[in-house]
Amino acid sequence: MFTLQVSYPVRDYAAFKEVFDSDPAGRAASGARSVRLFRDTDDQSSVAVHLDFDTKEAASVFLERLHSEVLDKPDVMGKLMTAAPTTRILEEVAREGQGMG
Repeated sequence: MFTLQVSYPVRDYAAFKEVFDSDPAGRAASGARSVRLFRDTDDQSSVAVHLDFDTKEAASVFLERLHSEVLDKPDVMGKLMTAAPTTRILEEVAREGQGMG
């Protein structure tokens, strides 16, 4: 499994969440198996999104779409972010915990 991690330094979480919920990059149709949204417990303006994909290629294709539809749009990002988001694709190499075989 491959996880696209996007870290957002947001100005206003409620405004960010409204845009996130509208799914402007089409994550619902992108092949994302799951989407998790996190907020830093010490800095509520620091938000991370993890999107899980079956392949690195699917994660990369969605990342390109995310850039073209959202991240590279200054009119959208300037209103929501205090700085540019950071992204990376992670490959899961081990998992432990509840529900594991």
